[in-house]
Amino acid sequence: MEKIKKEIMEHILLFEDFISEKKAYSDTHGGLDKWFKEKWVDISKTNADGSHPPCGRTDGKGGYPKCRKVRVAARMSEKERKASVARKRKAEKKGTQGEHRKPNYSK
Repeated sequence: MEKIKKEIMEHILLFEDFISEKKAYSDTHGGLDKWFKEKWVDISKTNADGSHPPCGRTDGKGGYPKCRKVRVAARMSEKERKASVARKRKAEKKGTQGEHRKPNYSK
């Protein structure tokens, strides 16, 4: 009986260590929570003031947005942005013709 109690206590301690390590990992690694909290913009379009609109489409028509984080978009030059959008548009054209083409996640 004493041996069983000792084994149970060892398992409990190992489980507690596992839980504390998992919390420490989730604190240092954001995962999807961090990804959703970040601000994403569409670099294929610009507002009148030169900033980029938020990522996404309102009407569902037209091309797919080329989304980047705000920090990444701010570091890109105009030439890099145009090249990135051109790569995406070119890759989209390679898909099957028609209205139901899928978006392409090119660099």
